[in-house]
Amino acid sequence: MIIYCTCGYYPIISNQVKEKVLEALKNTDAEFEAVSDLCRMCAERDPALQRWVQSDSIKIIACYPRAIKWLFHAAGAPLPSEGVEILNMRCLSAEAIIAALPQNSTSKGQGTIRLEKTGDWVPWFPVIDYDRCVNCMQCLNFCLFGTFELSEEGQVQVKNPANCKTNCPACANACPQRAIIFPKYGDSPVNGDEVREDRMPGERKEMNITELSKVNIYDAIRRRSQTGARFSKNEQQTDGVQNISTIKQMQKELNIPSDVLAALSPTEIAKIKAKATKRAGAKGQRDSQRQGGREGYPHND
Repeated sequence: MIIYCTCGYYPIISNQVKEKVLEALKNTDAEFEAVSDLCRMCAERDPALQRWVQSDSIKIIACYPRAIKWLFHAAGAPLPSEGVEILNMRCLSAEAIIAALPQNSTSKGQGTIRLEKTGDWVPWFPVIDYDRCVNCMQCLNFCLFGTFELSEEGQVQVKNPANCKTNCPACANACPQRAIIFPKYGDSPVNGDEVREDRMPGERKEMNITELSKVNIYDAIRRRSQTGARFSKNEQQTDGVQNISTIKQMQKELNIPSDVLAALSPTEIAKIKAKATKRAGAKGQRDSQRQGGREGYPHND
């Protein structure tokens, strides 16, 4: 079985490559299915995924193998450990991919082609590489939009993919283990390319993320929503961290597009307010517990 994905909702693969490969598929005698967007199918848990993974062998023509592996995993249809080959149209030439197709063609391909888009939603969302994830929950704590939740076992998972904001890779850039993948992103390793350990964030990068986590982003958004003002790149937020511009710092460290923050809906603002209140309450409780603990200790005068 050959699966071919055009990534129909996002221009990350050359049209020339896609067209050449699809034409070659049409002229082989291989069984294949051409689909518009694997990301969308995985987000919607399309029943075809379960059928595919039952095949004795699968050849998937799409994007980065790491992205494909964890997309299928997120859809509840993990790829088998053997008999799977993934051909990356983002990196390989059309000729290289065609050379990997069955060459003893005797008839037209036995294929199904379903390239039409269904709906306007752009399937931009993260998937988690659980080979790398250490469940630090930084993505869960940081995400402004409720994309992540905990499973019954306490494992972070992408529960609400449609909540994610198109072109925002913030959680992936905040992840210290590079465990979060956005298959439609441009840069490595967030796009699913293999992680180069020698390019992992060092002490300076991790320090910056730690400092950023001290900035009360939720309060900044809440204040802006109350006044009706738009976000300013020069807005100062100094809840324990001096001279940090919240929005500028978010854009610099995590690459959050300014239009994502500027276009928050009233519903999203309400959710952020609720999350800010919950965080403030939890912080107050922790502070009270710490204060109570200090009062119980003996003092050396």
